[in-house]
Amino acid sequence: MIASNFFGLILVFLLFVLRSISIIIPILPGTIFSAAAGFQFGFTQGLVIIFFADFFSCSISFLLARKLGRKYITRLLGSRQMRRVESISQDYLENNYFLMTALLMSGFFDFACYAIGLTKITWKRFMPALIFSIIISDSPFVASGVAARKIKDIGLKNFLQKILNGELDTISGNYLFLFIISFVIIFLLAIINIYLNSYMQELQT
Repeated sequence: MIASNFFGLILVFLLFVLRSISIIIPILPGTIFSAAAGFQFGFTQGLVIIFFADFFSCSISFLLARKLGRKYITRLLGSRQMRRVESISQDYLENNYFLMTALLMSGFFDFACYAIGLTKITWKRFMPALIFSIIISDSPFVASGVAARKIKDIGLKNFLQKILNGELDTISGNYLFLFIISFVIIFLLAIINIYLNSYMQELQT
């Protein structure tokens, strides 16, 4: 029991650290850690772990940019990554709160935190958008991990067979709801990603 609890704490720590690093220094795909948290700890605990990791790391990114400036961020990220930060222009971040929130919900959120820190947007204005975006964008990926765990427990072959046969009792209730909602939200986030990418390219031309 003690060994199990110790292993659980180690796993929480590793997920927190790896997810945070993937945001502060965007070199690792961070979504895999969200799914892993849901797979290992369930939806509520998994979301709590990823929420605090994202809140911590996004706040660090914002404060690094705000306190140390553009030159330091360029040294930290490298010129190639810094071009992404620069592409999120303050001209349409400072004057468009909804666009800023959408960027924080997109795949550009790690770069957006640095970009927002380089603007005049205040910490108080940044925080509500950050908290809202973390909950909305992380939930479906954590939920997908929960669904993956359920599929593993049932067995993929049996899972697909039961769906084809209309036997949804084994994935009914919260699991079926999470599976459907996570798929829909991930799809919507992908559309937002595509739109924002084309929008930023238009502004740069």
